[in-house]
Amino acid sequence: MSIRRLPAILLVLTAIGPATVSAAEDATITLLKPYEVATISGASLSALRFAALARLNPVKPSIAGVDAQTLSLFGREDIIAGASRDYLPNACGQLPGGDQPESEILRRARATSIVIINESHERSEHRGFTMRLLPGLREAGYTVLAMEALANPAPDQPASFQPSFVRDPGLSYLEDGDGFYLGEAGFGRLGRAARALGYTFLPYEERDPSDVNLSVAEQIARREEAQANSLAGWLRANPGRKLIVHVGYRHATEVPRLDSGRWMAARLKAKTGIDPLTVSQTTCRGGGRQARLAELPASEPQGAFDLVVDHPKARFVRGRPAWRFSAGDRPVTIPANLRPRQGWRVVEARPEGQNTASIPIDRVAIRPGEDIALMLPPGRYRLRVIDLHKDRR
Repeated sequence: MSIRRLPAILLVLTAIGPATVSAAEDATITLLKPYEVATISGASLSALRFAALARLNPVKPSIAGVDAQTLSLFGREDIIAGASRDYLPNACGQLPGGDQPESEILRRARATSIVIINESHERSEHRGFTMRLLPGLREAGYTVLAMEALANPAPDQPASFQPSFVRDPGLSYLEDGDGFYLGEAGFGRLGRAARALGYTFLPYEERDPSDVNLSVAEQIARREEAQANSLAGWLRANPGRKLIVHVGYRHATEVPRLDSGRWMAARLKAKTGIDPLTVSQTTCRGGGRQARLAELPASEPQGAFDLVVDHPKARFVRGRPAWRFSAGDRPVTIPANLRPRQGWRVVEARPEGQNTASIPIDRVAIRPGEDIALMLPPGRYRLRVIDLHKDRR
């Protein structure tokens, strides 16, 4: 859906604690006081995300449909993992020699100029995997990261409403208003990593998808065509450039499907004549202890994806995905005076001195009585908390 980017209305209510330093369990991590308590309102993308969480009953939250994505956006994959299809293990055979998926992806990427990799909008681990590929792909000549999640405003939109990657491409981070799914901390880290490596961001999403006169199938087809046209147009204008495209689910399918026709990757391949390397992270799940390459299941059309990455069954420690530990994060106990007495409370951690418009290094929703940890790499952080008490379902 096309959402006009509006400024968030943020009111800081108070600050908790004196202006001193709080020691975390790990001496390499410092939580700086005072801690901010804030409210968010208005019509910004950030406000829309918080409103979606506020509607969920904290005692027994719905995980149906987009509610599961909302919980994932706020760091609570542990709540949805037991029932979401995107987490349930399935039976995929290991591809012979497929125990080094990153190396094989990088090897094959050198033979093309387009890499398309998909994700589940409920599993932050998929964003972490794409992030691990970025250094090797940069060495292979890839310089542009296109993401379905990036806001794609009209060219004539006023500068004040442009996303940060257009308005201020020198920033080291993406902002909460740069795209709806980008509000998840892992997506923000993917953006930070891309920035640090010198990647340019490229939005390509359909700008105005609403049309009540179209069937669902027609809406999907129009969206896929618009996405493919946008990317193909950029490639024509930038011959020789190498492009990574991070997409959701079936958009990475490079052959037609009997049930849903041609998706973006198939259309882009036809328009450019370039055979992309297509990688699925959503087809197979839970096949081993480490990420591995799996054989394409018989249920998928032949040639749907070039490579299938099978991630291990998701595990959680103190409510947070275990893969974050192996990626270098440390668990940090949320201070007792920041824990809620009722309803949802969202705790955010940002590097010292960083604007609160930035996507935080971690963002997690907690409930009374929970021992949910922040997951942070070494550094000095400012904490901000936002309470949500109404409009629940």
